[in-house]
Amino acid sequence: MKKILVAPLDWGLGHCTRIIPIVHDLGQKGHEVILAACGPGAVLLRSHFPDLLLLDDIPSYHITYPDHGSFVMHFLLKTPSLIKAIHAENKWLEGVVEKYKIDEVYSDNRYGLNHRHVRCRLITHQLNIPAPWYVSPWVRMMSSHYFDKFDQILVPDFNHAMNLSGALSHGRETSSKVKYIGPLSRFTLKDHSNIKPAVIYDCVAMISGPEPSRTEFEKALLLYLAETPFKCLLIQGKPDEPHQSTQGNIHLVNHLPDEELISVLKSAGLVICRSGYSSIMDLHALGLRAMLVPTPGQAEQIYLADYHHTAGRHIRVRQNELSAEKIQQVMKRINFAPWITQKQM
Repeated sequence: MKKILVAPLDWGLGHCTRIIPIVHDLGQKGHEVILAACGPGAVLLRSHFPDLLLLDDIPSYHITYPDHGSFVMHFLLKTPSLIKAIHAENKWLEGVVEKYKIDEVYSDNRYGLNHRHVRCRLITHQLNIPAPWYVSPWVRMMSSHYFDKFDQILVPDFNHAMNLSGALSHGRETSSKVKYIGPLSRFTLKDHSNIKPAVIYDCVAMISGPEPSRTEFEKALLLYLAETPFKCLLIQGKPDEPHQSTQGNIHLVNHLPDEELISVLKSAGLVICRSGYSSIMDLHALGLRAMLVPTPGQAEQIYLADYHHTAGRHIRVRQNELSAEKIQQVMKRINFAPWITQKQM
């Protein structure tokens, strides 16, 4: 039995949800798992693993999106603070390894969680981080610098043509450290074939991501869903703020337990969500097609939405194209198109 630290990045909830199957697997193998997370992610993981020790003092990356202007310039200006956060979490890990006698570390996109005396694995689907040509060499150099500090790189995707991450995880020569482990989704842990929803909605929309884009997306959906004839559910993605209310034809909840979320998603006529990679993996696990709305300016989400739209798996709609009419058009296209099955993927 080993003592294993598992820590996801605090960039939305996706990094937290996708480590859930890894934590389950390690526990079933008899290892003692210690979790590390902060903010809403810590709340989510505590709800799934109430009996596990969770360290909520791990440094935050304080990821934000720009209110306006260039995403590239925003993150270039943020580079010093991100590097500072990486150094802080590396120092934090030194103390945790000594205090809790950690044997191994699983880090989901936290580049600073490496240790010279402990085996450390990095979980990432970003072997090739999308960036404009004028900063791409520097981004590749920096990512390689941090990758080299880990003993193994675990890629949550298939290593064949029908993969989910496209050029983000493929098309670049990889080292022997890289291992493709297949998509990660908490929904694979449950038998959802016979789950019946208490309420069936025409449309289920899920909000995710850092501010201010999260709130902007929520406001846009509230505006346009209210103009449709559909019975709608809007999941606000705030597990740390329990709340629900109804506004006309829209029922709002901050968070749903996994079984309830599975049931409403599988019974909905239309699912709307961001095109974050964890959402893509969850949709794949449930065999669902969705309307993907990438975060404006977020290169990875734009790439993933385009990639899956071109492959015919999902329908991409830009946020500035959102309208009640567009939602109704996509509803018809989704309903008349064949639903994806895992065999097709």
